[in-house]
This record gives sequence, C-alpha cells and structure tokens, in this order.
Amino acid sequence: MNRHERRAAAKQSSDTISGVDSAATLYRVGLRQLSAGRVLDARRSCEQALTQDAEHADALHLMGLLSLQAGQHDHAVEWIARAVRREPKPEYLVSLGSVLQAQGRLDEALLAYDKAVQLRPEAAALWKKLGGALADLNRPDEAVLGYLHALKLDPHDHDAARKAGSLLFNLGRLEEALVQADLSDHLLADQASTLQMRALVLFGLDRPADALTDIMRAHALDPADADSCNHAGRFLQRLGRDAEALSWFDRALVLRPDDLAVLFNKAHSLTGLHRFAEAFAVYDRMKTIDPANTEAEWALALLHLLTGNFAAGWAGREVRWTMPRLPISRLDVSKPLWCGREAVDGKTVLIHMDEGLGDTIQFARYLPMVAAQGARVLLLVSDALCPLF
Repeated sequence: MNRHERRAAAKQSSDTISGVDSAATLYRVGLRQLSAGRVLDARRSCEQALTQDAEHADALHLMGLLSLQAGQHDHAVEWIARAVRREPKPEYLVSLGSVLQAQGRLDEALLAYDKAVQLRPEAAALWKKLGGALADLNRPDEAVLGYLHALKLDPHDHDAARKAGSLLFNLGRLEEALVQADLSDHLLADQASTLQMRALVLFGLDRPADALTDIMRAHALDPADADSCNHAGRFLQRLGRDAEALSWFDRALVLRPDDLAVLFNKAHSLTGLHRFAEAFAVYDRMKTIDPANTEAEWALALLHLLTGNFAAGWAGREVRWTMPRLPISRLDVSKPLWCGREAVDGKTVLIHMDEGLGDTIQFARYLPMVAAQGARVLLLVSDALCPLF
C-alpha cells in the first residue's frame, strides 16, 4: 500500500468511526475490521469504544484478542480478565483460559474453563477445553471424563474420541482406547493421526498384523511423518520381518537422522539378522549423539557378550544399576562392590542375584572360581532356589 492509499484508508476509517456514537457500534466496526485483516483500525475502534464506555465487555474482550494476536500475552490476560469481571460470558472465559494455557499458567486456565462449563454445561466444546487443560496438568483420568462427556453432548465429535483414545492408551486401558479409536475413525475416516493412534493400541493388544495395516494407511496419508515409519519397523520386528523393518527405520532416519529411538530399533534388527558389525556401528553413532545414553551402553554390552567379547560385555553391563526400567535392584550394603579386579584371598565375598532365577542357575557355575581365589563365599538367592543350591 503506497502513501496515498494509506491516507485514503485512514480517512475511510476515520469517516466510519466519526459517524458512530455508541460503544456497541464501535465494537462491531472493530470486529468487522479485524475480520478484514485491518488490525490497527480494529484497535482504534476498540479504543474509541472504551473511551465512550470503559467497561464495555465486548470491546475489552476484543482488545484482549488483538493483544493476543500481537503476542502480548500479559496485556491479553489483563483485557480479557476485565471483560470477565464485567460480564463472565463463557466465550470470554475460554479466551482467558487459552491465553493462560499459552503462558503455562495451567491451574488458572483450568479454573477459567471450569467456570465456563458451569455457566454453559450443555456446550460440548467447553468440556473439550476442560479435558485439554486437565491433560496438560497430567490428570489423564479426569481428562478422559471431560472428553467422554463432550462426546455424550456431541456424538459426532471425532476429535474428542481421538483424544480420549490417546489418553486411554497412555493409561494402559487398551480395550477402551480401541473403542474410541474405532469411533474416531468411523466419524472421520482416513486421518493419519487417528490411524497411528489405533495402530499403537492394536500393537499394545498384541495384534501386530492389524497394527501394521493401520500404520501403513497412516504413512500413505502422511509420508513425511517419521513416527509412522518407525512404528512400521517396530511392528515388522514383532512379526519377525527384520529385513523389511530395516527399510522403514532407514526411511525414518532420512526424516530424522539423529533420532535415538529409531537408531536403537535399527540396531536391534541388525542384531537379529546377525549383521553385528553394522549394529556396533549404529550403537557407536548413538553414543556419539548422546554419550550418556544408558540404553545404548546396555545394548552394546549385550552385543559384546553375544559376539564373545566378554571383557567388554561384562564391564559394560555394570551400567544396569543406572537404568531404572530394568527389573533389578542393588543390594543395600555398605561394603564396596567387587567387579573381579581386586584380590579376594582371605576375604569374604557376598554374591547375590540381581535378575531372574534362570540367570542365577546359569551363572552359579562361576561360584567355585571365586572360592578358588581363596575367598569365603556367601551366596544370597531367592527362597525358591535354596533347596537346589
């Protein structure tokens, strides 16, 4: 827009505003200007409206939306909060909740949505907002109830069904999650996000073939999604099709070259195919990307053991104590840990199990080797193994 056009537009705006004399009319003018993309004109109209009526709720709310659009979140909260105090309309409360969520003020956002629901309990969209706020606050059980109530009010809301299904999946309530995933797909078919979510649910239900069908459909709809590629590889792994899985992991790595989860899965398939040198190279790459990655260190140790490099394997396996997901726990004793390097002649060594019964039986053959070094050996095992030992 050149200088003459700007002057003409400003004159037109001035003429429009000068012909009105009520805050309500000025607000409506500002709303039309905003819809037309004339943000500065809309702000001027709002300011004039508030000059005539400083507590005009709609104008206060619109000023908040204009501030939000400009990225001025604190000002947006001030304007919208004033509108709410003047007239607590549900739409004002939703706007306030949205701004507070964007600021990370989740508890306050929840209060705003909750008040909106109290004022208009029949509105499905408000229950969805409430569900989203609860999910952000890591209160998934309550969030599910919010989404399910939104569905009760609006049985055609595929998005509420999908979000409820995703939360149920994360809660481990897989059968319920599948119901919601099926409903979402029925209400709006061929949505990549829904198909991906349902694929994960089916995989969790030990239905990898069905999961693979859904994830392939999701990939066809969104070929640039690295997660779908990775999931396809995982499902093929479960089906024993590691060679095919590798091609999907490679597709994912083209999209996200340094994704540690994909690299880990790729190394697992390479190991299954006995392509050990390539698997070692992938684990080394993982350690380069994240030197503190304990999963890579653990898997690398197991691969060393598998390929006969016992010194490196047993040493690397000590990382297990720093991996909370492993089902082992360190014995709570004040004595130092013995890893086989120090002489134990004339000393007492307490040996205890740290994994399952099978491992304990398998490695019991090494006990005489410790005793042969002159140590007094104490063995701590589960009660079930005492008669055998």
